[in-house]
Amino acid sequence: LARKRYQRGALRREGNLWILRWREDVLKKEGEVVRVERRARVGATKDLPTKALARRVADRMIEHVNQPNYRPGRVVTMEQFANIYEQEVAPTFKPSAAKAVRSISRIYIVPTLGKYRLDEITGRVPQRMINAMQQRGLTRKTIKNAVSQLSAMLKAARGWGYVTTRLEWESLFIPVENVEKEVRCFTPDESQRIIEASPAPWNVCFACMAYLGLRTGETLALTWSHIDLAGAVLLVRQSTWYGRILTVKSKTSRRDLPLPEVLVEMLKQYRPRWVPNEQGYLFANRKGGPIGAQYVRRKVLHPIRERLGIARGAFHAFRHGHATIMFSEGANPKVVQDSMGHSDIKTTMRYTHAISQDRREAVERASQAFLRRSAANAQPKSIVVQ
Repeated sequence: LARKRYQRGALRREGNLWILRWREDVLKKEGEVVRVERRARVGATKDLPTKALARRVADRMIEHVNQPNYRPGRVVTMEQFANIYEQEVAPTFKPSAAKAVRSISRIYIVPTLGKYRLDEITGRVPQRMINAMQQRGLTRKTIKNAVSQLSAMLKAARGWGYVTTRLEWESLFIPVENVEKEVRCFTPDESQRIIEASPAPWNVCFACMAYLGLRTGETLALTWSHIDLAGAVLLVRQSTWYGRILTVKSKTSRRDLPLPEVLVEMLKQYRPRWVPNEQGYLFANRKGGPIGAQYVRRKVLHPIRERLGIARGAFHAFRHGHATIMFSEGANPKVVQDSMGHSDIKTTMRYTHAISQDRREAVERASQAFLRRSAANAQPKSIVVQ
């Protein structure tokens, strides 16, 4: 039932923070309604210097308790809600994203936070998950992904009427990034040697990755309906993941790419020798479905690369090489971004492993300025005789 008594809670100052405590009804699994005490941070005294200002913020925080349609919230542990989230939310994502959600939940979130109720995941509690992940030597990006998923789970729980908290990012301490290893990038010579040493159809497959910068899934999902040989255009419309055809990674990944003459000629030569399949996949398995990336990597790319004496690198090294050579040949960063299908130019710049000519000229001019000033200071000054 709705509460009969209007509640404002107890507001007090603790150090440099305003803290609000109030009572709230919760619904247990057995259907029993119990009253529990909630506690939350209202704000810092530097932002809310007086209690009157803090009270205004506090009143908004517990408005839901005094609403006429207020009903007790449900209480579950993080482990219980993680199962609910996996069953009801994860299936709405792409299969690759759903798999990541399940992995993060089962490997990182549940082992450290599973025993806590959702309303207890506040203060130092989320930090324990971060510290545990740091001790395992995980990267900053992996830790941030886990925290982001935890925040999304708590947000979903609030929307579904569970008693929970809001994750406060400002109170969490994410470890700094460690020194990153240099990402492997095939040079134009390495890519071309791999293409020339590969039998059909893998020479065409690797050429699409090297000449166009296609992702692995985009390449292995290509069909002849996506290729216009007369107009020299390739349409990127779908991708493959573990043998399943999916949409491309993002809206900007859906793009039309011009085909270079060398790739057009390779496709024309491959077409008569292509083994037909129902969907028209360029690279199909024995059943006529999209071939798996792991098979191509393990059985085709790595043996050829090792035979040529090329340092270890996988499919993404072709993509990095494509962005690098376009940038080094003077292509505009926006053109490289559109070719790669990135939504953010910052992502594109991380793919480039070359120094632009403008930057080289700027550094050269700066160094010449140092030399000119040094030479001017070294010249002997004339002596004036009285």
